[in-house]
Amino acid sequence: MRGRTLVAFLAAVAVSLAVLTAASASDFWSGANARLSYSIYKPTATLGYKISSAGFQPCPGGKSKASLYATYGTYKGVLLSKTTGFGIFEGSPAICSDPAESTPHGMRVIGGVKASLGVYCDPPENCSLAQGVKNGYILRWKRGGTRIQMDSAHLTLAQLLTVAKSLQPVG
Repeated sequence: MRGRTLVAFLAAVAVSLAVLTAASASDFWSGANARLSYSIYKPTATLGYKISSAGFQPCPGGKSKASLYATYGTYKGVLLSKTTGFGIFEGSPAICSDPAESTPHGMRVIGGVKASLGVYCDPPENCSLAQGVKNGYILRWKRGGTRIQMDSAHLTLAQLLTVAKSLQPVG
């Protein structure tokens, strides 16, 4: 009987942690919306990835007080072979971080506006579009007064575009 009680307890803990994780993701976006003075956008399609980290980056000496970041999956940056997922960075009038070097690959339309597309690549190398799955893609665009950047790790371009096109205003 003790074994069944322990299994039931562990199952309840697992469900509670899943609910807490979902609630913390929702709380982050709501809190960020209340904290920041510009419109922010969260993904409604996350490809099954859960939020893994989120926070604010101050802009030292800049006009913006802070920009936000949220990572999903095991994403920790680009060129890391064992991570999968994506990151979202938003700010106004600027995003308070610098993207790594990338090879430009034209524009894509997201929400009716043009977004620049690149593949992360160490200079002076030029990386092909197909190398984006391995190296990571970068998308950058402006929606209203908000600048948005999305990075990926081991996602196809179609997957990243699905997430990007799902961004909805918070609030």
